[in-house]
Amino acid sequence: MGEIKTITKIPVRAVALMGAAIEAVLGLIFGIITAIGIGVGVSTFSSSVAGGAVGAVVAIVGGVVGGFIGGFIITAIIALIYNWLAPRIGGIKLELE
Repeated sequence: MGEIKTITKIPVRAVALMGAAIEAVLGLIFGIITAIGIGVGVSTFSSSVAGGAVGAVVAIVGGVVGGFIGGFIITAIIALIYNWLAPRIGGIKLELE
């Protein structure tokens, strides 16, 4: 059995960057899925292939950029709230070996 340590403070910028990177990857995945949906929709209902291609690229790029920016902001807010609450109600306890 290892030693139990309590996380009392987390580095906001480092955690926010990691959260942003994770959200950017998820945004890429969802952007690709959305792009496929746009491609299917455009091929079914319209003859404008160029509009569908632009929409697909916007979905992918928007998913990545939006995921990164949104992930950074949300994770930074969560880290700040954690740093504010941890001294008051106790931090997360981890068992380390």
